[in-house]
Amino acid sequence: MNELLLVQPEQNEVPRYRIMITRHAERLPSGELSSEGIAHAAEKGSTLGRAEVLKGYASNHPSGRAYDTAEAISQESGVLSQTTGKYYQTRKVEGISYDVLGSVTPILNEARAKVDKATMEEISITDPELASKINLAAAGSKTMTRLNKQGEFIVDLQKLPTEFQGTVAKIRQRNQPAGFRYLLDNPEFVQAMAQGLAHQIADKQQLVNRYAERRETAAKPPAGDVVVNLATHGMFMESMLHEAGILERQDGTEQRGIRDFEGDEFGGFIQPAESMYLELENPHSLPERIPVSFEGDSRPKGRVFIDREKLLTLAQGYRAAQASKL
Repeated sequence: MNELLLVQPEQNEVPRYRIMITRHAERLPSGELSSEGIAHAAEKGSTLGRAEVLKGYASNHPSGRAYDTAEAISQESGVLSQTTGKYYQTRKVEGISYDVLGSVTPILNEARAKVDKATMEEISITDPELASKINLAAAGSKTMTRLNKQGEFIVDLQKLPTEFQGTVAKIRQRNQPAGFRYLLDNPEFVQAMAQGLAHQIADKQQLVNRYAERRETAAKPPAGDVVVNLATHGMFMESMLHEAGILERQDGTEQRGIRDFEGDEFGGFIQPAESMYLELENPHSLPERIPVSFEGDSRPKGRVFIDREKLLTLAQGYRAAQASKL
């Protein structure tokens, strides 16, 4: 039986049904979570301590960073199963990892190369001594450098020695927009990621529907918010908003398909350990325009929705792509 997160609402608030989509916390260049990333995810989990049940789903990416983010959230929430007395372990799922890319994987590799190049350029300016040490290590390695699309040799930060990983993590994070901009200019990449996330959203909406039916049958309405957490990677949420998002501006005009994530209207790319929430006003069906909310008040200027029909079309596209592989 699938059990879902019940977050106690503020006094006098009506419990909500929500799908929470979380980008993994800060990572090391090598791929796994940094110590600060683990702490950030744990801190986020501690805010869910009033939940009745916490159930998460995470990307099955081999680095484990999305899974570890979801697990840290679950463990630090302090929420335990009334049956086993243990916290609810996160399940790994398909569709919200980079394995959805298939033939467009080289695009992702080039985006990573852009991030690595921008990171080393910043280090060369701000910390020449560190840059010299990294370049010296790369010169003595057959695997730490690679050619980018322009034929330039660049340092592959993923293969940095352990002593550099923690120091470089935040610098690399600051330079990720260099790769994200490149990815947004590749429609095939954006569509593949949007399809994978749409598949999981549609699946988890059905999970919420079944859970709500059980509560209604038992005449036990939820005491707090019902939330499913999907932990994924950078650019999955942006890809979904690019393909199926609706931005309703403060002046009443609309933009269908969000294109500018770095401008004032949206407020920047989704950050590590940041979540967006799909508000399911009726747990039994998706509305034509699914309301989306974000943490804090820094984003966006206006209201954001997901177009239901585009979401379902994307989910169908994912299923068709998977079937073609059989």
